Amino acid sequence: MTSQLPGPGRIFLDHVAHFVPAMNRAAETLERCGFRLTPFTAQTNWEDGKPVPAGTANRCAMLRRGYIEVLAAIADTPLARQLTDRLIRHVGLHLAAFSTADAGSEHQRLAAVGLPVLPLVDMRRPVMTDRGEHLARFTIARIAAGVMPEGRMQFLTHHTEELVWRTPFLDHPNGALALIAVWIAATDPDEPAERFARFTGRPVRRKIEVSTIVLDRGAVRVGTSDFLEREFGIVSRPPLPYLAAYEIEVDNLDRLREHLDSAGLVGTPLSDGLAVSLPCALGGAIIFRARKG
Repeated sequence: MTSQLPGPGRIFLDHVAHFVPAMNRAAETLERCGFRLTPFTAQTNWEDGKPVPAGTANRCAMLRRGYIEVLAAIADTPLARQLTDRLIRHVGLHLAAFSTADAGSEHQRLAAVGLPVLPLVDMRRPVMTDRGEHLARFTIARIAAGVMPEGRMQFLTHHTEELVWRTPFLDHPNGALALIAVWIAATDPDEPAERFARFTGRPVRRKIEVSTIVLDRGAVRVGTSDFLEREFGIVSRPPLPYLAAYEIEVDNLDRLREHLDSAGLVGTPLSDGLAVSLPCALGGAIIFRARKG
């Protein structure tokens, strides 16, 4: 398996997250798309050496590169209230996370470029293995809520890669391999593209209707709602700008189509893949791309 951890100075698109009101219905929807999910797990922050419930829980589709997360509130905490507040806007994608070798350095860089930052978070969640229960650990650097209208944008450093990407969960019925891009729908693509360039510390590449920020692994792409509807059949409903979709690389398009057909999910054919708008229990859309080479 390709290492999930970026080297010094590198940035990976690590994961995206759906914020949902009901975990079971959302998880069933993602499983219908052909993803194998991790068990339901409550998240915990550590403050002053003591565990403090984050108020959120997740299930994930772990990929060979990156992953997809489904998040729901399970208690009344500031982080959980932030999640439920976002649901008023829409059910769907509200988080994009970028991995780095040193979240602390990114935290300092974000403050230096004028983005208001929150204190670094020491997050942990229990993982049951054949050797018993262990804690997966992450350091997370977040900017203040409301700075990015698209949702919660963050950097994180993984400290326990082997507990997060576990072999039993890396193979999926739909042949999914990697998270390769996240898409933003916007009225004026230049504005969010410039914000995300500032956030990631990477330049914007503009090509006709799409602005792209290329990372060391993965990319952020910004297009108008008209472009996303014309090219991928994605009809924009939430207020713009918002996280509209993400791209997943698959090993075999015929295998993917067979699985989606059997699940009754209809997609928009692409020259190199298939775009699927997801049911309202999960929200958002997935652009499946065939593996190159």
